[in-house]
Formats: sequence, structure tokens, C-alpha cells
Amino acid sequence: MSTSNGTVEPCSDAASVEPSPLLKITSEKGYFARVSEVVSRIPQALGEAAALELLSEGAKRLGAEVAAFVSFVRDDGSHESYRFLLACDPVWCHEYERHAWYANDPWLAYCLGHSEPILASEIPLGNKSQRAVADLASRFGFTSAVVVPAPSSGGLSRVGVLCLGSPMPGYFESDGFMAVKIASRSLAMELHEWWIGRIKRELIANAGITEDDLALLRHERLGHSTKAIALELATSASAIDSRFKRINQKLGVPNRKAAANLAAEYGLI
Repeated sequence: MSTSNGTVEPCSDAASVEPSPLLKITSEKGYFARVSEVVSRIPQALGEAAALELLSEGAKRLGAEVAAFVSFVRDDGSHESYRFLLACDPVWCHEYERHAWYANDPWLAYCLGHSEPILASEIPLGNKSQRAVADLASRFGFTSAVVVPAPSSGGLSRVGVLCLGSPMPGYFESDGFMAVKIASRSLAMELHEWWIGRIKRELIANAGITEDDLALLRHERLGHSTKAIALELATSASAIDSRFKRINQKLGVPNRKAAANLAAEYGLI
């Protein structure tokens, strides 16, 4: 628009676009450093309450309003473990467990096969049960969400799932997502390692697993035969078989292969 003196002024309807709420947070100076400071304290967390506090603080610094972390281990078809940290309404978890939606959880399914953080809205919902899981999450603050896998190497099934949420539709589907994607990986990985360490200590204490037991399980994991193990340990094959039977009983598994798999999944060997 021209004025009487010939200058050009911007049109009133061409006002600058406000940056998204998430972009404002991720663009602040020291964003990554603030997240890293929380992550650095996770290994020293003395209990679940301390870890939960760090999850909540880390999620806020990332820009999320609610968060949940799940550590999942499946050592074989009969042994599964789910551990939760919930920086959100716990009713969400109660409903999730009541319906036993683990097998139908599209976010968990994604994390079992991928390592890259993703917008929950980009994960396909293939059936009615998966849509129900996603709808449940939306009702408890995860209307817009980021799903962050924390995978393990070495062919192990254990995986962590960090879920960051906002009740605001489209909140994470904005220009600030890339920063969240980068920063959230370290939070997810440290939380998962913390949980695995806790489970490992519990298993050793509750089952009474000894260093000698772990030595046998390492041999089994490497595929060594009873005869080879007996020669290595200067004992008889029958003694080795007896020791494996006791280990199987301690761990509540049917055979020595399952015992070695369980020990590997929980970080014992």
C-alpha cells in the first residue's frame, strides 16, 4: 500500500507468523544443555521415585507436558517384563494393563523394530485394537506425541519406549520437532539402562544367582556343550547337568538355553 508521500507500508493482513509453542522452547539458548544435565543424573538415581522425578524434569525441559517410559524385555515366549515410569495420570497405565494391550500397542511394535524417534501420528494404526490404544493415550495427555525407542544391540529383545505428550493437537508436528528428536534419544537410553540395571540387581538377589552360575550361563550362551564345559571346569558332565538344573529352578525356566537367554536379556552376562 502506498502513502501520500510515496512510501510503501506492509499490508495489515501480512502480519508475521508466530512461531509454534514448541519452537519457542527448543530455540531457547541452552536447550540441549538443560536436557543433558537431567540425563547425566539418571545413573545415580537411587530408586524409582528419583528416576521418575528425572523423567518428569527431562520431559519438561524437552518441551512435553506429560511423559511415560516403559522398559520391555521378552527373553522367550513365556517370560516378559514390563516396567513403567509415569509422569502422567496413572489411570492411563491402569486402563492399558486392564485391557492387556501390550500385544496391540502400535508404539511398542514400532520400537521393537526401529531406533529412530517418530511422531506418533506417523505410526500406522492397522486395526481397531491399535486405534483403541492410541485413543486411550490421547485421553490422558498424549493427543500429540513423540515415541522414542531405546533399543539394545546383540540381538536382544529388550527395548525402552519413551513417550512424550501434549494435549495440544499438532503440538509436536511443528518446526521444533527435530530438536526434540535429537535430545530425547539420550533421555530414553539412560532411562532404559537404569531400568535394566535395577532389574538385574533384583534378579540376582531374588533368585540367588552366583558368580559360578553366571559362568555356566556364559558357556551356554556361547553354545558350549556339557562335555566342553566339564573339561573347562575340570568336573564331570553329570555335575554340569545338575548345576544347570538348579539354575533353571532358580530362574523358573524350562531349560538351560532359556536360562542363558534370560540372563543375557537382563544384562547378567
